[in-house]
Amino acid sequence: MKIPVTLNGKKIIFEANSDDSLLEVLRQQKLFSVKKGCGQGHCGYCTVLLDDKPVPSCLIPVGIVRGASIVTLEHFAKSPAYADIADGFEQAGLHPCGWCNAAKYFSVYSLLSRIYRPSKEELNDLADEQHCSCTNRDTFINGVLFATANKHRREGRKNGL
Repeated sequence: MKIPVTLNGKKIIFEANSDDSLLEVLRQQKLFSVKKGCGQGHCGYCTVLLDDKPVPSCLIPVGIVRGASIVTLEHFAKSPAYADIADGFEQAGLHPCGWCNAAKYFSVYSLLSRIYRPSKEELNDLADEQHCSCTNRDTFINGVLFATANKHRREGRKNGL
């Protein structure tokens, strides 16, 4: 089956069975930031942005992504949003293990795309969604706070206004 998509900013056509997982198809494209973990959508290792929303690619049948925009961490890493988050993580002393990078970066990106200044409750909810033990809760939350400040600075906002 031919499935046209926009992958990392380029229009391409996947040649796959409609019930193949998006994870498998992306790995065939030599995109290795998309990791195979639990296979049940819980660990987040296979997270991608599908039409700008983080999803576990292991649960997405490729047949339903026709015409969609898919972004993997390889492409996202070239964006200003990635730099804001990476710098925030570094400022907090957070060093994701490599398996959970996509889950962490895309979840923070999604939150900061929707919410200007996350509340304590929103930060705690986001931390609860992180299932990798490479990072402790407080360090992760601090990384998100630094990333938020970095985004505001890049956008030219002063004192949160």
